[in-house]
Amino acid sequence: QPLTSMFPPFIPFANEAFDAEPDAINLWIGNENSTSSMHKDHYENIFCVASGQKLFTICPPADALFIKEESVPSGTFRCNNDCWTVDMQQTNDGQNNEKEHEYVRWIECDVERIMKPASLHSRTECMKKYPLLEYAHPIRVCVEAGDMLYLPALWYHKVTQSCETVAVNYWYDMRFDSPNWCYFNFLQHLHIDCDETFKRDDKNSDNHNQ
Repeated sequence: QPLTSMFPPFIPFANEAFDAEPDAINLWIGNENSTSSMHKDHYENIFCVASGQKLFTICPPADALFIKEESVPSGTFRCNNDCWTVDMQQTNDGQNNEKEHEYVRWIECDVERIMKPASLHSRTECMKKYPLLEYAHPIRVCVEAGDMLYLPALWYHKVTQSCETVAVNYWYDMRFDSPNWCYFNFLQHLHIDCDETFKRDDKNSDNHNQ
């Protein structure tokens, strides 16, 4: 029996709402030892839990002003003779046939360090490194077996589970001609300007204190 026959090929109300078929259907199996980093997807996400419990920490796209997202070199973990290494991914530059590193977007800051029941020390240390994170709006969402969560495109999210969990989600491609995409890009560019302003203010403050 094909695995795909165990799940419906689409969600009727989502097909109607987004006026499209799912772009992808993903099966997720994991336990409390597996977790994702904070990230965003360019998909409208219909997330269904078959068994277990999924734990989401989410932030709205407007928090792009406060969540530091950077480009970092991309790599692949490989295990050779019980020794783990990282192979850096490279690509040709297209002009001089020279190798260049591939980059991916990465969010290092962890909003859970500023949420209850995090300690005061954890919150303070996190704020020292990411002062703008204080203004973010993180929310915790628990999705139980039989529940369905709609996670809109571009919402930041970090996902784990409290026990062995099986889930399936449906990705519907977002509309790149929507105002939401333009607004989000605007906020990301504002974040860059704000971050540089904070660095200048901190430097001026240090010089003044000296």
